[in-house]
Amino acid sequence: MPTLTKRAVERAKPRKARYELTCGTLKGFILRVLPSGKKAYYVRYRTGEGKDVRERIGLVTNIEFADARAFAQSRLLAVGAPTESRRRVTSPRRASNLPKLQEFAERFIHEHVDVRLKRYSREKYRQLLRTAILPRFGKHRLDEITRADVIRWHGKLRETPYEANAALLLLSSIYGRAKEWDVVDATFTPPTRHVKKFPGKSRERFLSPEERVLLEEALERGLTLNRNEHGALRWESVAAIRILAHTGMRRGEVCDLTWPMVDWRHRCLRLPDSKTGKKAVPLSAAALDILRACQKRTKARGSRSTYVVPNKHGAAIRPSTLTATWIRIRDRLPGFERVRLHDLRHSAASDAINAGVPLAVVGKILGHRKPSTTARYAHISDKALAAGVELMGSAISANSRKKPRARRAKKKKQK
Repeated sequence: MPTLTKRAVERAKPRKARYELTCGTLKGFILRVLPSGKKAYYVRYRTGEGKDVRERIGLVTNIEFADARAFAQSRLLAVGAPTESRRRVTSPRRASNLPKLQEFAERFIHEHVDVRLKRYSREKYRQLLRTAILPRFGKHRLDEITRADVIRWHGKLRETPYEANAALLLLSSIYGRAKEWDVVDATFTPPTRHVKKFPGKSRERFLSPEERVLLEEALERGLTLNRNEHGALRWESVAAIRILAHTGMRRGEVCDLTWPMVDWRHRCLRLPDSKTGKKAVPLSAAALDILRACQKRTKARGSRSTYVVPNKHGAAIRPSTLTATWIRIRDRLPGFERVRLHDLRHSAASDAINAGVPLAVVGKILGHRKPSTTARYAHISDKALAAGVELMGSAISANSRKKPRARRAKKKKQK
């Protein structure tokens, strides 16, 4: 029986009936080929009760050959089946003295997450640990988790690929700190290494001028309704959304914005801390008008809150609350089904670039560290594209008319 190799998997052709190829060197490692052309890896073994089990590892398109073979090998070792690797084992495995993942995760939170990350990142890390990582690996020691285990765990999260990739990166970061803090040996290979993430989808969405008008009308309409009416909006929430739309700031930056951060003289906001550190946000005349309206309302209500757009108790609006308000607005606007609150930032950058503002300047306004980040927002509007096509066509036509004249003139000279 030949060895099942990656090339053999690629060359396996579908037949009228389903068939299987079994590896000659790793007994129990199987490739199943369906008439439809789909191929999947399986591992076959017998349980202690003598039951014949075929466990599906995954589709060939979703998992690498080496990863599938490694998983089959680890499963066969776990159930006591004879494998090539098992025959080479001469001594029993030493018991691990490394901490369990759940124990090390507590240190990771206290010494890394709480010290170095922003508040919203800290909340996200805790949520991923609680819901995705610890339920599966919490009771395992750091060196007991294999790459095959991680691949299978990551694959089961395929229904939420964004969360799955975020959890994988977090698990990789945990092992990175374990090596940095000498909890594991420097030569230790983390089980997250070479585990492929799910392909990302571009989530950028840019508002057209017509959509901006629709949004502004919806905000005005929400303010005219009584507080208990369906669709009514709080004045501060509307102001926060308008600040986002006019400045391209991040959601958390607007929620945490206080009056001491407003530099009226130099027409900018001076943020002591942001995703990219300390930065200044320049303000347009329209953005200044929104802030003046917020200041006027604060004075009229006699509020002592230091927040520019506070909640009803005077504290900072929670980002999740602002997002919930945005979803209520979005769901009542046609064509806004896939528009996120963060897309207001994308749209501000895109509008600036289409208006002729250099990329470097836009990057400075948005607080980007790398020019490549700003370049993602260099979206060309349909109108600008149409105008560009017309100019290109006119230039081509003009040049096409000039060339024949030049040739005729040359021929006359030759005569």
